[in-house]
Amino acid sequence: MRTLLALVLGLALATAPAMAQIWTEEGDAGDLPGNAQTPIGSGPLTAIIGSLSSSADADMYCVSVPDAGAFVATTCGVTTFDTQLWLFAGDGLGLSFNDDDPAGCGLQSTVTGVFLPGGGEYLIAITSYSNDALNAGGLEIWVDSPFNVERQPDGAGAGDPYIVSWDGAGFSDGAYQIAFTGAEFCGGATAVEPTTWGTIKSIYK
Repeated sequence: MRTLLALVLGLALATAPAMAQIWTEEGDAGDLPGNAQTPIGSGPLTAIIGSLSSSADADMYCVSVPDAGAFVATTCGVTTFDTQLWLFAGDGLGLSFNDDDPAGCGLQSTVTGVFLPGGGEYLIAITSYSNDALNAGGLEIWVDSPFNVERQPDGAGAGDPYIVSWDGAGFSDGAYQIAFTGAEFCGGATAVEPTTWGTIKSIYK
C-alpha cells in the first residue's frame, strides 16, 4: 500500500498544474473599473500579456499590491510601442501615471507604489500615447507632460480625478507585456486546486 501511495503521490506532483505567474488577456480586457479584467490565479503575478486592438483601445486589470513600497509595473524591454501606464483605486480614483519611463528606457512606461496609500487591490491600465483618462466632465485627469515623470493627477480634471472614459486619441496599438515586481493576483482565486498529500491519503486509506 505504501508503494501505491508513493506512486500516486509522485504522479500527482508531476501532473499537478503549477501556480500561474503570468496572465494572458482573455478576449478584450475592459477599459473602466466596472469591466476591468481580473486575472485568475494565486500568489505572485509577474506579468500580464495582452494586446491593444486599436490606437483607441485601453485595457484595465485588477492587481493586488501587498507592499506599496515594493511595487513596480513596467513595459520597459517587453513592449515595443509607445505606452502609457495608469494606476487607479478600485472605485476609479486616479493615483499614478507615467508616459515615458523616468529611468530613461525610452517610450515605454513605469509606475510604482510611490503614490499608493498602502497595500491593497488596485487597477492598472495600459494605453498607447496619447489615449488619456478623462473624468465625468470630459477633462483630462493628468496633463501630458512632463513625459518622463511618474505623477499624481495634475490635469484640468484633477479636482475630480475619477476615470469615466478615455479620449481615444492614441497613436499606436499591438501586443504588450506589463512586467511586475511586488504584485499578486486579486482575490487569491485559483482556477485549479492542486492535489495535496492529505487528499491522496483520504482517497487511499
